[in-house]
Amino acid sequence: MTRRSPLRRLAFASTAVAVGASVLAGCSSESVTPASTPVVYAALGSGVANPGSTVAVVDARTGATGRPVTVGTLPSALAVVPGTGYLLVTVKAQNELVEVATSTGRVVHRVTVGLEPDAVAVTPDGRTALVADFGGNSVTTVRLSDFTVAGTVAVGRQPVAVAVVGDGSLALVADFQDGTLTPITLPALTAGAPVAVGPSPNALYVAADGTTALVTGFQTSTVTPVALPSLVPAPAVPLGANPTGIAGRPKASVAWVSGGDTVTPVDVVTGRPGTPIAVGAPAQCVASAPGGIVWVCSGNGALVEVDTAKGRVVRTVRVDGLPAAAVVVSPGAGA
Repeated sequence: MTRRSPLRRLAFASTAVAVGASVLAGCSSESVTPASTPVVYAALGSGVANPGSTVAVVDARTGATGRPVTVGTLPSALAVVPGTGYLLVTVKAQNELVEVATSTGRVVHRVTVGLEPDAVAVTPDGRTALVADFGGNSVTTVRLSDFTVAGTVAVGRQPVAVAVVGDGSLALVADFQDGTLTPITLPALTAGAPVAVGPSPNALYVAADGTTALVTGFQTSTVTPVALPSLVPAPAVPLGANPTGIAGRPKASVAWVSGGDTVTPVDVVTGRPGTPIAVGAPAQCVASAPGGIVWVCSGNGALVEVDTAKGRVVRTVRVDGLPAAAVVVSPGAGA
């Protein structure tokens, strides 16, 4: 689950995009249908001074933008419910988790969770959502069958990222202020002893085989591999810039880390970085797509498509706000 830094609150100045990349001005199109085309969803909630309230909808093939979905003030994180046509959105300023039917672009459920929800993950069976309550120092579980709160557990201070491991029996939470990773046993919802991973952990990635988690450290510009299920961290690996998010495809050998004005591949086992790819603007979060494509949330109010095999920006799509989180959903992938 890709997440941004909780310190990133200010709008950034517009920056030129890589030469040769096409720039789309976000022309509206009502033909963006998840059933027939890959779709990029972006939570436009970044910036407390001028908070957003919508989720952008972008056709990943053409770059056309569909009608945005209004969800509430400061949408901060996204997750897809496996095997369904539903998207989950944390609405930070309203302390809510919202469910959107992607087929209609409408909110169908909302429920009050903890204070300042800032991240969300879904168990592999699609039955439970776990919401990291940044201001409440807790994780709230929501039963998706009836969209009601099922339980709450205390974790470390300022939980800013959450991920579910393997078969869904374990969740991990990055506690930004404490510099720790808190394990939660599922479905019992029991928090274990926190594991020190270094200052300001702000994003998590779990390898598909469940043997490794990667934790990015914003303050230290590092990524820390953590062995699973032993929860033993390896030494932190330096990155070139303060990381803001991490994402990857199932069974891929690398994950992608956004930060500075680049996106960087890191080995999913060792955390060692490869060659960064410049995206031409402050990189605020990242979402991974099939075919070696990643979409980067840029600080100049756009989504940047990057061809990782060619190491270059393909195009930039302007959106009506500052993206704080993004996910890419392919036809037949459950949304």
